[in-house]
Amino acid sequence: MHFLEADDAYFKIVSERGSGIFGTIAKTEFPESYRAMFGFCAKTNSLKTAMFDCIESNNPYAFNALFRCFCEHYLKFMYIWTRLLSEKTDKIGAEYFSFCGASEARGYVSAITMAEGLLGNTAVADIEAAISQMYPATAGMSPKQMEQASGQFKYRAILRFLAGDAFRFVEKDRPFLAQIIPQYALLSSFVHGGPYTDMEMAEYSEPRAIESCEKNAGIVFLMTATVFMLTCMVVSREHPEAAETAGQVHQILRKFIDEAPDET
Repeated sequence: MHFLEADDAYFKIVSERGSGIFGTIAKTEFPESYRAMFGFCAKTNSLKTAMFDCIESNNPYAFNALFRCFCEHYLKFMYIWTRLLSEKTDKIGAEYFSFCGASEARGYVSAITMAEGLLGNTAVADIEAAISQMYPATAGMSPKQMEQASGQFKYRAILRFLAGDAFRFVEKDRPFLAQIIPQYALLSSFVHGGPYTDMEMAEYSEPRAIESCEKNAGIVFLMTATVFMLTCMVVSREHPEAAETAGQVHQILRKFIDEAPDET
């Protein structure tokens, strides 16, 4: 089963069942966590589509840059999903939007201030007041406290959490996450324009360059569909009918894995 064929079957399910799943945000005890998970369903799907387009246009460099971004999205989703499943509160969703949002806002304002300074302008902004107004949960937090709070959503912290004794998601007999971890480190060069990319680009005229992308595209499909399936599984705790949708996606994943071992 080719990854595009599997993706078509998966997309059919999302088209038919997605609105019902996403509509549960209006009737849940965990609105912030649902909002975060639903957002990752959409974001991973958008990245997946873009990566498939890169293969069609024979652009392995762009594929790898997007793949690295995709892996980070997947890890953050897994962290939120695992915390929600284990804690059974909306705390993780609230933390994601408050702490990550505030951290991003602080970084944005700092970047604008620096840019204006380079242009000889003076930018005056009460960062703390603006952040407190946008994200009330962070009011009174020092920059260091904010960094620590948002740091739980960073790559290394998430890996430590998922590999911990409570979950043990990163192990030899669970190769899914273990497979993307070393790639994540290598692919960072594509995002930041590091010298490793020059070595990679030297081989981009070879057929194996796009073949490697096609292999990873199978992994991308698996991860994207898994994000939606796991989301449906969580939703099914409050809305049992969502379990049927999760089961349908699982059947496609199982068929893809069984029939296309060389691509995954």
